[in-house]
Amino acid sequence: MKQAAPLLICCACAALVPFPANAADFRFTPNITVSEEFTDNVFETAEGKRYDFITRLLPGLSLDYKAPVLDLSVAYNYDYRYYARNSRSDDTTHNLDARGLARIVDEFLFLEASDTYKRVSLDVSRDTSNESLFRNQSDQNIVTASPYFVISTIPHYTIKGGYRYTNTWYKDPSGIDKTEHRAFADLSYEVTKQLSLTGTYSYVIEDTAESDLNRHEAMAGGRYEYADKSFVFANGGASRISYRGGDTFTNPIWNAGLTHAFDSFTVTLSTGVQYSEDPLRASTEETFYSAVFDMPLKRGALNLNASYSDFVNTATDERETRRYGGGFTLHHELTQRLTGTLGFAAERYEQNLLDAYTRKFFVDAGLRYELGEGFSLGLTYRYIDYHSPRIVADNYTVNRAMVEIRKVF
Repeated sequence: MKQAAPLLICCACAALVPFPANAADFRFTPNITVSEEFTDNVFETAEGKRYDFITRLLPGLSLDYKAPVLDLSVAYNYDYRYYARNSRSDDTTHNLDARGLARIVDEFLFLEASDTYKRVSLDVSRDTSNESLFRNQSDQNIVTASPYFVISTIPHYTIKGGYRYTNTWYKDPSGIDKTEHRAFADLSYEVTKQLSLTGTYSYVIEDTAESDLNRHEAMAGGRYEYADKSFVFANGGASRISYRGGDTFTNPIWNAGLTHAFDSFTVTLSTGVQYSEDPLRASTEETFYSAVFDMPLKRGALNLNASYSDFVNTATDERETRRYGGGFTLHHELTQRLTGTLGFAAERYEQNLLDAYTRKFFVDAGLRYELGEGFSLGLTYRYIDYHSPRIVADNYTVNRAMVEIRKVF
């Protein structure tokens, strides 16, 4: 499986869009960011810490185009990194999020396509992308194309069906490239303005270098809006996974939640089963539970969150990792131009195969000042603390300090 170069895709998308007569339908915005970072543990090791200064140059662009037959959005930047003490000789990457929607037959036949390129954590249960620039990570490129139809002419009913092709590529040799073919059908029935019922079915064929599988998923449920901006939903069903030449597993799946808007804050509770994209597995099933508290403040916002996830290798139907976590994020407008951010997260990873656990603390603090004329200045400090009684490599701390200047043209 080969990846398409993100820069070429980005330029091609921009070149194919004709400049419209109405400027409101088209927006093209270049930008550039320059930053300098100091880290006291660039390789995030328990012993033999090595510090370094990292210079980053990120030229980029954003493009939005809307027309009767086509919507297109592209956000891209090239990320060049220079390590002053030669910790790494070449560490450049791309960040691309390109999406398009073509209306082939008005209000009936559509074509969606997307290309997402970014650096991701190789461990599906532990996101390291905000903690390090490269440790245990790989560049990932996901290309999708989905023709589908929508029938909404029958009163109270909406029928949607189609096909989705997904190609997933990893730069790191340990990452497992995947090709997925998905046929899907969705039916929704609006009982009242507040109550709707839904049913979904999908059939997936996934091919990887590790193994091939087929998956059936079927769910039914509904959504009820019992007050303004307050609703509850629940869907349940089953998933049947068959590994070609291997075992077959049938498991219950669900997706449910509650959002209640109080006068001064909002609470969201959710739970479900999803098949998370795992760079090191053909398929990983994640069962999750989460609670989120959002409170808008007079000059900012406060977010509190707690979560639990259970990761199961579907090839063996065995639990591999449990993750518990919680934390908060506070945004505050100190002045008209100066904004501060403070965040804290604590997580615990229980690894069943090793009969061991790891604890993590993560602190993220920052200031951003709007200089005017599209310029902004940012200061960020991040502290990471890992501890494990049995896993030696999971005992280290990292201090990172960054300063950046950004210009939006």
